Amino acid sequence: MTRIAHIDLPGGRRLDYRIRRSARAKSVLLKMTAWDGLTVTAPKGLSESQVVELVTGHRDWIAARLDRFDQARHLLGEPESGRPEAFDLPALGESWRVEYRPTRGGTVGARTGRPGRILVRGAVSDNERCKAALRRWLARRAKEALAPWLESLAAGNGLKFSRISIKNQRTRWGSRSSSGLISLNAKLLFLPPELVRYVLMHELCHTLERNHTSRFWTRLRRFEPQADILHDRMRDAWKMIPIWAHPVRVTG
Repeated sequence: MTRIAHIDLPGGRRLDYRIRRSARAKSVLLKMTAWDGLTVTAPKGLSESQVVELVTGHRDWIAARLDRFDQARHLLGEPESGRPEAFDLPALGESWRVEYRPTRGGTVGARTGRPGRILVRGAVSDNERCKAALRRWLARRAKEALAPWLESLAAGNGLKFSRISIKNQRTRWGSRSSSGLISLNAKLLFLPPELVRYVLMHELCHTLERNHTSRFWTRLRRFEPQADILHDRMRDAWKMIPIWAHPVRVTG
């Protein structure tokens, strides 16, 4: 069960947050992301007043995190609505401008228009629907670009996979199933080409070694000599993703 509470922060700000109860939780966990906000996971036996008191005790930490998210939004050129007017896809060397055109109806769709232009049509006053439409567009563009890229790397290195799937995972850049399906994150397009290639080779190497054994890393380094450096760079890769590109989590 999830319930909404709020906390008053310095500067007259008020932040709503979710309290989730977990039978497995041994202590209170605060998790804050730019796209989900603040989620507090608490043991079932802890009273709500105790949870609120603990959250209040972390007021300065919460305010500092909010300031970081606001700064990131500024650096990424995102307006307050989070609805982008333009964005780059470094993986492909592409720059896109977004045009919003209101039409009748409650749906919102996004399609490629003129070169370098994305046309978003429908109920464009609804920012969340606009962002959802752009995420669908991003997934289509990722399928167009990443599928042949993966196929080329596989063929060039004597590796095989069964098929490719494009998703918008929240925490994983890619994965491989036992059937040979490779799933890739559409948000890879926001990374530089060398990091995308690293992720693709990483997943292709899982066709040879399913787990992250020493043999896996040896194989990966053979295909990608800079694997260790690129692996370290991937730790900060999520910072390159604009906030609008993250899927919205719906909680009950």
